[in-house]
Amino acid sequence: MSTNLLISVIGAISAIAVSLVAAFYASRNNIVLQTRKLKEDHYVSYIEALHGLMSENKNKESTAKYVFARDKLFIIASEEVVKKILLYESEAVGKSNDLHDRYLTDIVKSIRKDLKIKDKNFPLIWFKKA
Repeated sequence: MSTNLLISVIGAISAIAVSLVAAFYASRNNIVLQTRKLKEDHYVSYIEALHGLMSENKNKESTAKYVFARDKLFIIASEEVVKKILLYESEAVGKSNDLHDRYLTDIVKSIRKDLKIKDKNFPLIWFKKA
């Protein structure tokens, strides 16, 4: 085998290897981006449903929307977010405003952390009724 042919074969193999590695990383990055978008969508749906429930907590439709959004969220949310939601539901729902607001703030902080949004001094938050 001549030297030129050997160099050509090695070059072709190297080009194929680089293409495969690039395709792998591009695919992986695409999956990460799609997962992040799915999380964002589910988190927004959950917050919307929670807000609806806080505005009209006697309305069965609001309760059903909340439960559906919550259950969908449990599929994609981080373990920390799931724990904060369950803690909120068991400890804060129907309790004093201060306790409710603190647990709600913890949920939002954990969602922001899961979405890789950096916070230094995130304030205490609450739902405002329209």
